Amino acid sequence: MVALAGCAAHHRAETARRAQTDLVGYTKAQILTCAGAPTRSERSQDIEVMTYVGGGDSTGAVVGTSPGSVGVGVTSSRRRYCEVSFVLRDGIVEKVNYTGRTGGYATQGEQCAFVVENCVQHDSNN
Repeated sequence: MVALAGCAAHHRAETARRAQTDLVGYTKAQILTCAGAPTRSERSQDIEVMTYVGGGDSTGAVVGTSPGSVGVGVTSSRRRYCEVSFVLRDGIVEKVNYTGRTGGYATQGEQCAFVVENCVQHDSNN
């Protein structure tokens, strides 16, 4: 089960990495179609930034166990999330930025995939 979760996290991280290059050149309409309405949007002259929030997986680990007991311990969790910002100039994506606790050491960006995966899948079908 842990191996499957690790594999899924790795796949999501790869999807997020691809999105940062594959989605450059997308129009605002294409982003709205594949990612939906943004959480917030800011505009200044010809630059618009559309921001989405995704993720929410928690990681857990046994922090300590008492002597002689099996599987008893304190579980620690840390919320992982990603804010994805599409930077558009004149309605065309120039850059895709990620901020937040986006994943683990080997799976950096995995939480961002929850926002961009439909766009990347849509892109691979064209």
